[in-house]
Amino acid sequence: MKRALVTLGHPDHAGMLRALRVLDAAAPRYGWELRFVLAGPHPQVAAEGLPVARVTYLPALRRWRAWPARLALPATVLRLARLARGADVLYACTLSSFPYCLFAGRLARVPQVVHVYSSYGDGAAYRKHLLGRARHLIAPSADSLALARRALGDFAPGTRARVVYNGLDVERIARAAAAPVPADVALGDGPRVGMVGNLDQRKNPAVLAEAMAAVRAAVPGARALLVGAFRDPAYERSVRERIQALGLAEAVSVTGFLPNPFPVVERLDVLVHPALRDPFPLALLEGMALARPIVASGVGGIPEMLEDGVSGCLVPPGDARALAAALVALLRDPVRRARLGAAARERLLMRFSLEGFAAGVFAAFDDAVGAA
Repeated sequence: MKRALVTLGHPDHAGMLRALRVLDAAAPRYGWELRFVLAGPHPQVAAEGLPVARVTYLPALRRWRAWPARLALPATVLRLARLARGADVLYACTLSSFPYCLFAGRLARVPQVVHVYSSYGDGAAYRKHLLGRARHLIAPSADSLALARRALGDFAPGTRARVVYNGLDVERIARAAAAPVPADVALGDGPRVGMVGNLDQRKNPAVLAEAMAAVRAAVPGARALLVGAFRDPAYERSVRERIQALGLAEAVSVTGFLPNPFPVVERLDVLVHPALRDPFPLALLEGMALARPIVASGVGGIPEMLEDGVSGCLVPPGDARALAAALVALLRDPVRRARLGAAARERLLMRFSLEGFAAGVFAAFDDAVGAA
């Protein structure tokens, strides 16, 4: 049995924890065992079923370029290198923890694999996370891989890079969706649209708020739910002020972070993902699992997930008018909503399976071991 040491600097990232749970369940079938190093404890770790007995906490495992983390960098790398003794692979499941894996892996003589869940617009972000030094790289979409390659001016000779689409445990999502809606979440009686995720500028909840004024004018009683929490107080203030200025205080609500968002997602008439950039949003895969009709920005890996007009509707990023028009058309057409939702679920089952995801990741691990 080979062993991978998995690092994650964001233990509150529910979607990433669900992906790791999928890999952990599949690992024995591929001859692997996973152990985990997280930046700190979080209730979501146990809630998503990650085996806490195989989790170690390393608080400095985040924001490595911040001054406190830089001061702690040598000690953190040494600790991670000790944890890596006996491991066959160090796996940075997001770009942020890759520098630690790179340095610790070289000390421990363990190959490193990095999963590039990123879609930065220029090369500076990839360079600051030392991606140019990676030799084994997984990307969640062809767009994400191409973006990283262009930003770096191609990868170093000998780098092995592959696209591995995420997969989902559809039955587990369905079971989670069968739970009651949290008592403090007001769904309302009218048509419901909503987005799910961290409410930051990249996910762009502001454009959904802008679109809702036109949506409400055409579909009276329509409501929007922002399912998630803001991390940037200044951005949150600007969005809430704009909602007030548009007269939408009763029509647009923020749920805050929900450990289990799926009962709310299942009750949305349309799932919206108005991101400005996104490599391969897990929130959309989860919506596809629940057969939700989707309107999303045609950015990043999203056109690889959804076929426009067949399994979802794609709109230009940041275009409130186009977003509103797509939402109004769907809210007025329940037959089309059902057709799009069913097609989205079928596409998920055919293209983004659990086994395909696990097979791709463990194949990258095996390649790293073979090349070491």
